[in-house]
Amino acid sequence: MAEERIPTWSYSALSTFEKCPYRSYLQKIKKIPEPQHPAAKRGTDIHDQAEHYVRGDIKFPKSLKKFTESFETLRKLFDEGQVELEGDWGFTQDWEICEWRAEDVWARIKLDALVRMDETSARVIDYKTGRKFGNEVAHAQQALLYAISTFIRYPKLEFIRTELWYLDHAAVAEQTYTREQAMLFYPKWVKRAIAMTSATEFPPKPSKFTCKWCSYKEDACEFGVID
Repeated sequence: MAEERIPTWSYSALSTFEKCPYRSYLQKIKKIPEPQHPAAKRGTDIHDQAEHYVRGDIKFPKSLKKFTESFETLRKLFDEGQVELEGDWGFTQDWEICEWRAEDVWARIKLDALVRMDETSARVIDYKTGRKFGNEVAHAQQALLYAISTFIRYPKLEFIRTELWYLDHAAVAEQTYTREQAMLFYPKWVKRAIAMTSATEFPPKPSKFTCKWCSYKEDACEFGVID
């Protein structure tokens, strides 16, 4: 029997794998569905509302009220053809652009909004719901990966500003990168992703922290730490 591997990765999938490979095994190889946590469902709903508002499909939703001016501006820029929404980007292992569900897709990157300021500069925007404190480092890493992916997808870009919009807190975390600065981190991301997609063993890493939000601990996982 061929060894089982996880063929594709994304930021969230990689994060899960590095915290607990066994959870990734249950998700991606055993394909045991996990119920969506209420906080995650709320986040998905708000992301959908943001997309539909910027596209002009709905009136301004209350869920975005702390970013009213920002979303009004984003909607105007979308009408002017400067914004790409909900980009479902696929890349092969050689970082060639491919479709999201292509047979040779390896990396999947999903941006909330990409604003083209001019031919060589852009803004990468990611909406965040829920807790900000304690997530800053992970969120900054995610934004960096998005910047790297955007530079790869758009070879003419030389400057990117990442913006994390914390919709529940009226706060924005920004970082700027030149192409040279961002691509310094590219080899490390590739190394991490290859470790995940080439793994054939998926040891559990149970702890109070890693098991806290994992629904498998109640049934599918015999190693789960239950509070």
